[in-house]
Amino acid sequence: MADTSTTPDAPAPGGPRPGRRPRDLVPAAVGAALAAGAFALAAQIPEGARLTQFSPRWWPETLAVLLLVLSAWLAAGALFRRSATAEEDGPEAATRQGAWRLVAMLASIAGYGVLWYFVDFRVSTAVLFAALTWLGGGRGWKALILFPIAVTAILYLLFGVLLRVPL
Repeated sequence: MADTSTTPDAPAPGGPRPGRRPRDLVPAAVGAALAAGAFALAAQIPEGARLTQFSPRWWPETLAVLLLVLSAWLAAGALFRRSATAEEDGPEAATRQGAWRLVAMLASIAGYGVLWYFVDFRVSTAVLFAALTWLGGGRGWKALILFPIAVTAILYLLFGVLLRVPL
């Protein structure tokens, strides 16, 4: 008869749950450190005289707080989920197709910088997202036409219209 007094998910006496490794918390700790650094740097930005609008600190502080919240969420996930076994933990073997896709995506991003110099932001960004979607496995008109146009429109409205960044 098998011994049922210990189960794989039961905590070990005087220690963490089996399968827990301190390295699972490293990405969350790095994210929290980056958030703290970004918040400290944002605090050095001068406020200015106008207090009726968002200050120049608003966007960097918002991003720092968002990064801190996501780091806390990542840490909670690392603490409360069952860790993968050694067989599940390793990456899959690299393939020729995966290497080709990676090189093609990096070339697409470099080509985007060149294309943006000669063509409008909206056109070059839509072309980039269509190329990245196709390289990532997206097929069909929704993935290759509708998605790039929607993302480009959101980026243009956010940066070109709302934030008035010259594109």
